[in-house]
Formats: sequence, C-alpha cells, structure tokens
Amino acid sequence: MEYRTEKVRHISHEVKNQLSVCDLYAEIMQKYCDKNGIKDDTLLKSISSIKRALQMAGNTLLELKSSNVQEIKEYELQNVLEETYELSKVYGQQKDIDIRLNCDINPVIHIDKNRFESVIINLVKNACEAFEQEDNKQITISAEKENSIIKIIVSNNAKPVENKDIFAEGITTKKTGSGLGLYISRQNIEEMGGSLRLIKSDFTSTDFEIRIKAEG
Repeated sequence: MEYRTEKVRHISHEVKNQLSVCDLYAEIMQKYCDKNGIKDDTLLKSISSIKRALQMAGNTLLELKSSNVQEIKEYELQNVLEETYELSKVYGQQKDIDIRLNCDINPVIHIDKNRFESVIINLVKNACEAFEQEDNKQITISAEKENSIIKIIVSNNAKPVENKDIFAEGITTKKTGSGLGLYISRQNIEEMGGSLRLIKSDFTSTDFEIRIKAEG
C-alpha cells in the first residue's frame, strides 16, 4: 500500500509539471493578445477556459498527491454553473451539439467547487460521446429548487443507456471507457452531502440528477 501511495504521488507530481507547461503557454497567449490589442471574444474565452481546466486538473492532482480531504466552501449556484457551462461547451463543438444552460435561481451551496464542476463536466462529456448520427443533438444543464434541495439535471437526447448499473465501479458503455467516471462522480457528490442518480433514460431523453442542499 505504501509503495502504491508513493507511486501515485510521484506520477501526480510529474503530470502536474507537464500541466504547468500548458499553463505557461496559455499565459503567453494571453499576454500576446493583451500586447497586440487582440479582442477576439472566442479566443479570449478559450484561453480562459484552458487556464481554468488546467487549474482544476492541477488541484485534483495535488489532492491526490497529498491525500487531502475535500475543501468545502460557500458558492453561488449560478456562478458555478456558468463557469461549468463555459468549460464543457468545447465537448460539443466537433459534433454540432447544442449545449444549453437554464438556471434562474441562485442559492448558496456548500461544495468542493473543483469536484462539483468536474462531475457536471463528466456528465456532459459522456453525453457528447453517446451521440452518433442523431439530428438536433441537445444537452441541457438545468437547475430548480424544491424546498431546501437544489436539483441540477443534465439531460441529453442521445441513445438511451442500456445498462442502468452504470454507477458501479468498472461498468462502462464506451469501448475505451474505464468505468470509473460515474463511480467517482457519485462518490464525490455523496461526500458533499448530496446524491447523483440516473432518473430517466428512454428515446426522448436521458436525465442525470444531482441533489444538493441549499444554505439558508
């Protein structure tokens, strides 16, 4: 066990070094745009998203390396979902998938922001990979409040999920999948005091629901 832990820490350190190189180039691109007065909104948003994704990956590796517990803080729901939406849109671009965010509530929630955003991004990424030749491909991230519970639903109109036991470790519907994404995602949400489940999957839509308690 000690050998495995030390090996994980070593690998995490090496990967983080490579991520820092990517972060450096993103910073160079940002400074180049600033110096030359480049105001292209798509380019600037892309650089910002790359830097945020690198930060999330770096934080995850640091946590893995040091075996730290989650860092739970207060966040406004809309800010979290808007940032997550911007980070996840890239997955739909190559397949012409319309990814939308519907959120008109803004309660405060107690979460580990990096892990929470990673769960939603993973759900969007999985949905994008489930699409084949369908028309009008759509993914929607929506939020609603029911008493003191916030329900965040990630819905898509790709083909239905055949194996409903997809949260079990090692279960995957993809040829190259590890079967860890949803398993880890559920664990992360449960450690924040919430829940993650598949509430529907048929030929009209597949809906994953995250439940988390609102503060106040």
